Amino acid sequence: MSARIRRPALRLPRPSPARRAAWSRLAARPVPRFARRHLLPWIAVLIVTAAGAGVGFALAPGASTYVGPLQTEVRVRPSLTPGVEVDLPPVGKITFDTHRAPVVVTANVESVDVDAAARLVRSPQQLLALELTAADTVRDATVRAATHSLLCGFGGALLAAVVVFRGRRRTLQTGATLLVLVVATGAGTWATLDPSALRQPRFTGLLSRAPYVVSSTQNALDRLESYRSGLSDIVRSVSTLYAAAANLPVLGDAQDGPTGLGADVTTVLHISDLHLNPLGYDLTENLVEQFGVQAVVDTGDTTTLGSEVESSFLGRIGGLDVPYVWVRGNHDSTQTQEQVAAQGAVVLDQGAVTEVAGLVLAGQGDPVFTPDGEGEQATGSAEEIQERANEVLAGGIEDWERANPDEPVDAALVHDPSGLQPLLGRVPLVLAGHLHKRSVTLDASGTRIMVEGTTGGAGITSAGLDRLADGSPLPLSATLLYFARSGDRAGELLAYDEVTVGGLGLAEVNLQRTVLTEEDRPPLTVPDPSATTGTATTTGTSTGTGTGSTGGASPTESPLTLTPTGSATG
Repeated sequence: MSARIRRPALRLPRPSPARRAAWSRLAARPVPRFARRHLLPWIAVLIVTAAGAGVGFALAPGASTYVGPLQTEVRVRPSLTPGVEVDLPPVGKITFDTHRAPVVVTANVESVDVDAAARLVRSPQQLLALELTAADTVRDATVRAATHSLLCGFGGALLAAVVVFRGRRRTLQTGATLLVLVVATGAGTWATLDPSALRQPRFTGLLSRAPYVVSSTQNALDRLESYRSGLSDIVRSVSTLYAAAANLPVLGDAQDGPTGLGADVTTVLHISDLHLNPLGYDLTENLVEQFGVQAVVDTGDTTTLGSEVESSFLGRIGGLDVPYVWVRGNHDSTQTQEQVAAQGAVVLDQGAVTEVAGLVLAGQGDPVFTPDGEGEQATGSAEEIQERANEVLAGGIEDWERANPDEPVDAALVHDPSGLQPLLGRVPLVLAGHLHKRSVTLDASGTRIMVEGTTGGAGITSAGLDRLADGSPLPLSATLLYFARSGDRAGELLAYDEVTVGGLGLAEVNLQRTVLTEEDRPPLTVPDPSATTGTATTTGTSTGTGTGSTGGASPTESPLTLTPTGSATG
């Protein structure tokens, strides 16, 4: 029988009598008793006050008001990032560090009265009235928004106190605590308020790429020194943006269809360099509908940075309900190209060829990606890069025509009109953009080069925004191309309309039609590389007014200056 061994129990050392006496004296001190009876309850009051008031502030409605034609909602609420915020989706946000107290004032445009915006743009008296009243209107809205927030904050805090404490004393303490915090915050805001901070905006999002809108324009700085005039400028700019889109006049002739050129034509709309300006797609939609456009050709720079956040702008491509052919610009990334294709567009790259609306089109995306570029002509090695890309395009055209001898390529699409030598004499028409300046050139080889201006008025780029700040925004431009639909001349360019819409707030549209004759379509001749290329002749102007043509093409209609109501004034 084995013996059972018992392990000794673990015994902790007992504190000495002196240590026990010390703990007794510490527990008997009055400070912990004071904390339990007074400090901890006030901490609970602060927590309940913060939680209840926070919920109330979050649920507080803003103050809606009309600043001119803009219905704006103003909110005032506590925030760890104080200041004034103007939210401008989708391009970003502008913030002003006007004070240090933890309060933020936000302003958002909810809707625009387009008719009122159009009247404002055309009336100097209304602009003056806006400048005199806008500041007071915004201040009143801010006071009402602050009142809404305070009422909801106090209501939330008191309700939380009733639920948690279930007593009148603690509930009154909660209200008093919030009152002290509000008074302290208001005093801090007033003490740290710096009105001059309104002249020092901070940009985030896409607007962070364009700080020169304020910093490099002395006139804008002078205007911003006055709160009233600066606010009036902001309201006027937004108003003119909507007014220009809503009052686009109906163009075209009523004779023999929407174009006045007969029924046996294919109408193609050439656009380029929208640069995120929604007015560019507004103009596109109007022209597609009014002229019975069968296809849209976009020669790139649809975006500005080629980023994913800009993809929402591309959603309007699918809403046009006509074939959309696109080549990548130097501001468009390969990610942009994928997103355009996802909208159902025909993307041409690496010399690809497609048939759209009875026309054979070939295209090449821009070989470089320079989102900070401003449309300058490439030179030197940069032009050589474009020429090598065009050699790829020329090879694709040759491969197509070798396999389809009865269906030659009608037009080649590129973005940058540099280094076009591989295409000269091989295609009758080259469509391009990039330069933000319209031109039409007939090369001695028989190739016509049509460079579109900017359908987005340069949009959100340094060039576009700088011109807008100077008060001379770039016009929106697009070109309607009319091709023969059938017969021996099928696929030939018969005429084109140069459409120019005055920049933001300019209420006129110019339409110039040019009809091509047989002399304007010389036979294609591939230049001898060892010979000097013949002199090109320009048949259009950078302004799109279609003044004197030296290449034989003659305008058959005088320029029309149209008012927003569509009546001819010149």
